[in-house]
Amino acid sequence: MKNISINSRQFEWIWKGTTRRIFLLSALGIATVALATPSLGFIVNQILAKGVVSSNIRQQIEITRNPDGSVEPWEAELHAHGSTDFYIQHLVLAPGGYSGWHTHPGILIGTVTAGSIDFYDASCQKHTVAAGEVYFENGNVHGIVNTGSVDADLSIAYLIKHNLPRRLEADAPACSISTPIP
Repeated sequence: MKNISINSRQFEWIWKGTTRRIFLLSALGIATVALATPSLGFIVNQILAKGVVSSNIRQQIEITRNPDGSVEPWEAELHAHGSTDFYIQHLVLAPGGYSGWHTHPGILIGTVTAGSIDFYDASCQKHTVAAGEVYFENGNVHGIVNTGSVDADLSIAYLIKHNLPRRLEADAPACSISTPIP
């Protein structure tokens, strides 16, 4: 068997350039992996129901009087153009657990049924959501964390653009070092 040596000066520029390119691509890959923040501590992550609305959604309701006749106006309006996926999800997040930084290609409406969570927006502003309270998530970068001593139990409904994932991973904002979410 013949030994082949590639130490020749005529190939030096290839190795030098290729090595540089491989090093740069590896560094970029490591940086990308390091910036994305996976979740940690989900005990339950279960989709309970999924459905598709294949047409536009245009729903509105206005209630001007309560059943007892008192006047207390209330109105809700929902519009979605194009097909929409609907999900119901049950999540349980252990103490110290977090969602990682992410977005949604739609709207999430969640309620905490036990425990509490801290919701962080893209500016790392914290909003604590206790049992019985509702929170919203959308296409802006955000994350949640359970800083309590008991499991946080969440019930979540999503309206997502059809055929897109419910969750899109996102890089941690620069301010994330001031939060418990890496």
